[in-house]
Amino acid sequence: MQLSKRQVASLRRVWSDLALELDAGDIPETDDAACRDGLDSWLAGVISSDGRVDDSALENLLDLERGTAGDSKAAAYLARVTAVVMPYRDALLRRAPLAAVVKEHCFKRGYRLRDRTPDRPGDMAWTIEVPSREGQVDLALSGDLFELTFPGGYLWIEFAYEPEDEREALDEQLRILDAFADPATTIVTIKRALRRPRTELHLSDGTRMWRGRRSFGGASRPRA
Repeated sequence: MQLSKRQVASLRRVWSDLALELDAGDIPETDDAACRDGLDSWLAGVISSDGRVDDSALENLLDLERGTAGDSKAAAYLARVTAVVMPYRDALLRRAPLAAVVKEHCFKRGYRLRDRTPDRPGDMAWTIEVPSREGQVDLALSGDLFELTFPGGYLWIEFAYEPEDEREALDEQLRILDAFADPATTIVTIKRALRRPRTELHLSDGTRMWRGRRSFGGASRPRA
């Protein structure tokens, strides 16, 4: 992870405040002082590397956090640092169960799942390879938008405006993914008078998607 110049400047302010503590530089005599001393060393390393935070450094920061009392000075400093380094942490923690659902779903069906860098910090994104299907499927959870992109430019989206709606939206995306994996799913070319033929993705459940157009949850399913 590479921090921005603004983030590094914020960490420098925390580091300066730590240096102003009366016991700064002394041999730590309390757990709180030991934690602050550890944080001082952590900040020195990150700042000297111009804001580079690798996986081990991030884990060390979280270890410091886990070892502090909630009402201590060290905890207050750590809260400032984690807010700078992981500004979208709360959102990621809240959505962690959704990530677990995606991983379990793909594992059970033999889909190959890989994390990918989302378009915005705090979002989640994966690349999925489905057996017997060429190309990759992209799944992204971006704010209230849940987006599923199939090879060829077919796009299926769901919205979850409230946190309690997110699981339902994700389940629908995974259902559409399973329909895509079904051998009965086909790509069809529709001939049209005086117009260019249109290519459609016909899923096994009856859902139809047009290339280059967004298909919304419920909008493209056949009516009963």
